[in-house]
Amino acid sequence: MIMGHCLQMRCLERERVALFKFKDQLIDNYGRLSSWSRQEDCCKWEGVRCHNKTNHVTRLHLPGGFPEDIIPSRPLRGNISDSLLELHHLSHLDLSFNKFRDAPFPDFIGSLTKLRYLNLSRNNFGQIPHNLGNLSKLLYLDLNDNYGYRENLDWLSRLHSLRYLNLNSVNLSMATDWLPAISKLTSIEELHLRYCNLPDIVPSSLPYVNASTPLAILDLSYNNAKLVSTIPWFSNFSKVLSSIDLSGNNFFGPIPDDAFKDMKSLSYLHLIDCGIEGGIPRSLGNLTTLISLTLSENHMTGHLSEIMMNISENKLHHLDLSSNNITGPFPNFSRFSLLKTLDIYFNYLNGSIPKGYLQLPHLVELDLSSNQITGPIPDLSFCSSMKYLFLNHNMFNGTFIETIVGMSKLESLSLRSNHFEGIITENHLTNFSRLNYLDLSYNSLVSMQLSSHWVPPFQVEELYLAGCKVGPEFPKWLRTQKQLRYLDISSAQISDTIPNWFGNQSLSLFYLNASYNQIYGFFPENSFSTLNDSQSIRGEALDLSRNQISGSVTFLCGMGYLTYFIDLSDNLFSGQVPDCFANSQPLKYLNLANNGFTGLIPNSFGFLTRINILHLQNNSFSGAIPISMMNCTRLKIIDVGKNRLIGEIPTWLGFSFKYWRVLSLRQNEFYGTIPSNLCNLRYVQVLDLSSNNLSGVIPKCLQNLTSMTRKDGFNYFESFPYTALYSPNIDGVDLMWKGTEVEYKKGLRLVKLIDLSSNNLVGKIPSEITKLDDLVGLNLSRNKLTGSIPQDIGRMMSLNFLDLSRNHLSGGVPTSLSELNGLGVLNLSYNNLSGKIPQDTHMVTFNELSYTGNPGLCGRPLIKSCPGDETRQDPKHTPSDDDDSDDNFITQGFYIAMGLGFGIAFGGIFGTILFNRSSRHAYFQVLNRVEDYVYVRVELMKARLRRTPQNE
Repeated sequence: MIMGHCLQMRCLERERVALFKFKDQLIDNYGRLSSWSRQEDCCKWEGVRCHNKTNHVTRLHLPGGFPEDIIPSRPLRGNISDSLLELHHLSHLDLSFNKFRDAPFPDFIGSLTKLRYLNLSRNNFGQIPHNLGNLSKLLYLDLNDNYGYRENLDWLSRLHSLRYLNLNSVNLSMATDWLPAISKLTSIEELHLRYCNLPDIVPSSLPYVNASTPLAILDLSYNNAKLVSTIPWFSNFSKVLSSIDLSGNNFFGPIPDDAFKDMKSLSYLHLIDCGIEGGIPRSLGNLTTLISLTLSENHMTGHLSEIMMNISENKLHHLDLSSNNITGPFPNFSRFSLLKTLDIYFNYLNGSIPKGYLQLPHLVELDLSSNQITGPIPDLSFCSSMKYLFLNHNMFNGTFIETIVGMSKLESLSLRSNHFEGIITENHLTNFSRLNYLDLSYNSLVSMQLSSHWVPPFQVEELYLAGCKVGPEFPKWLRTQKQLRYLDISSAQISDTIPNWFGNQSLSLFYLNASYNQIYGFFPENSFSTLNDSQSIRGEALDLSRNQISGSVTFLCGMGYLTYFIDLSDNLFSGQVPDCFANSQPLKYLNLANNGFTGLIPNSFGFLTRINILHLQNNSFSGAIPISMMNCTRLKIIDVGKNRLIGEIPTWLGFSFKYWRVLSLRQNEFYGTIPSNLCNLRYVQVLDLSSNNLSGVIPKCLQNLTSMTRKDGFNYFESFPYTALYSPNIDGVDLMWKGTEVEYKKGLRLVKLIDLSSNNLVGKIPSEITKLDDLVGLNLSRNKLTGSIPQDIGRMMSLNFLDLSRNHLSGGVPTSLSELNGLGVLNLSYNNLSGKIPQDTHMVTFNELSYTGNPGLCGRPLIKSCPGDETRQDPKHTPSDDDDSDDNFITQGFYIAMGLGFGIAFGGIFGTILFNRSSRHAYFQVLNRVEDYVYVRVELMKARLRRTPQNE
């Protein structure tokens, strides 16, 4: 038995002890090393291999995961012991994808001189030691994603046998010798220096090349460096280059004519986001071996037909020209008969696609989305291999069913935002057994007439039918879709209850948007029910807004810990909001506005530490704002207006929220003074405390709201991180603007407002407030303010709306008001103002209603003249047929209709200006002026009617 045991034990004792010491310094949470037992032969341990004859340990292979894994599956932790030095014959060491985050780079590895393979990638080690240059037998070296740094790479020059080198994400910003060091790797076949912050190369400093290397794969992408001059150098360094990736670097102009002309073996060329301008040089057409060409996210211009003339069709399989400025009609691609993927999305292609221009039998993916292509859907009858078809955001029209019905291999189809029409029945979808992604959204003339008993041949994971006619019944065939993760049936003309079976369906949903329908009844109580911590819903978004859904919202308690967006606004929900948000930390957007909620604001809102936007307005919430919400330090928009909240405004509001942009507490029952701490909200753009019971004076420190000044102003909404994935109205807020309640959506970016109206504020208007020279709206009306209007109010150059009415202000109308050329609405009525109204051209454009109720005021536009003025027309004078003849037949409705018509026409023609940042401000100024003009004309008409005797 002893002899048999010795025959089975191949492992050398010294190396066995070294491995145990190595194990002792590791933290093995996953039992990776459970086979490492003293009773077992170490040559049979997991990750250990020995030489067949000498029994020396030659291989230690313990990766914590694999490159395709997002999260390493079984990482080791702890330290790497120098006991590995006892493994004198170790030639293969792989400890990649582990988590030795707190450990320094194991310097002793430079003494393992027999190593031929070394992989320590994804371990977050620090500085790479010089002594790795001692590993002269290395063939493979992978240190990527360690985020260490290196001042120079001279140690590389000693690795003459190296064939594979990967230093991705290693900081080489100080390594000015990186190219000379590379030039000495005479055996290199594959080189990866991605995300290394490589310094620019000056053409005059290019090293001399005396022999060609076997380098075939070169990746220098995303270094944000000027590497154009290195392209000819690498063509001399290697005559067999087959793959080049220079994406994310700086060309700052067109592709040089001679950049790639000598690379006769080049098969893959990737130049994404390089700042390339112009078209493609003719020399690129000489690359007859090119299989894949990617030039996306550049500034390329010219007609697509001209660009395609300079690309060889011999072997081309993949072409990506997306996200450029390419124009012109769609050319004939049929000569590229081997094409498998064609991506030209986000360009400016126009016109229709003639029949026969896509005779591509091997085409698997076609993406022409976000262009301006018109006409019917292209003829795809030759594309029998098509799996992915994206034609969204164009101007295609007509029907599409007949064209795609035979594409039985189709897996993803997006026709979103076009002008398609037609009726879809189950017969049209019979062949799509592989379909897992379908987006027909915003084709308003597309109608789905599917039998309630239909069982689809497919199992979709993502289904988007927004803006299509799906209703009036809730689509019952969804019950068969067991893999459904993303569902958008918003604006789908559904007028029905949500069936009970949908509660079980929603357990697997990551995203549900059923907004803008007429869905009524109760939302299934078993929706999103928490089975246990590991099985609770991991949804990204839930949007049920703009429906008629009623009942409680207890289903929110099962929404889980990966939900980012919840919108239940504009429904009939009622009762108390459950206090169950302790596990909802990732939530960033919550909208419960315009419902019938009662009771206290849940204390567990304090656990929403990542929330950015909170809408609770127009409910019946009572009590105080819970102090636990001090923890919601990332809040940027909060609207609790039109509730029954009571108490003093919490002083901590001014301390906890550094980046607050909108604070709306209007129409509640808050009392006490305005806390001076609110002045710490220097980035706030909307401060609305109106219609409460606030008393005391207006804080002078409001001048500290620097986002309302031109000097230090910062428009948060220009950089709001959300996209339209969840909601196009994500930054919308209800405001009282010019006396009307308005829901500001994207226009909120331009609004800077202070509204303290309808309170019991006393004292003077602080002159310091005039330093807010980028403030657009100021409403201090319906208070008990005294004193005079600040004389330098003309400094507030951005004011469009000023309402100081119904106070006890005295003194004259400041002449500096005449300097506010952008002022569209002015209301100084019902105060104790006196003296002559400034007769500046701009000031007299406001009607008498702007000044009425101030007996001491005189001068135009009031009827009362000032001493010394010429006698004005008798107000009782009846106009003749010649007086104001253009207005005699015009009614108030005429002005309203005129304003609405003009606004719609103006918006239809110039709507695209909104996407031009420099034009946006001017655009909204014009719209405000139109609105203000209509407002003034209507008010004048009202005044005229009041003055006209009944018999007239």
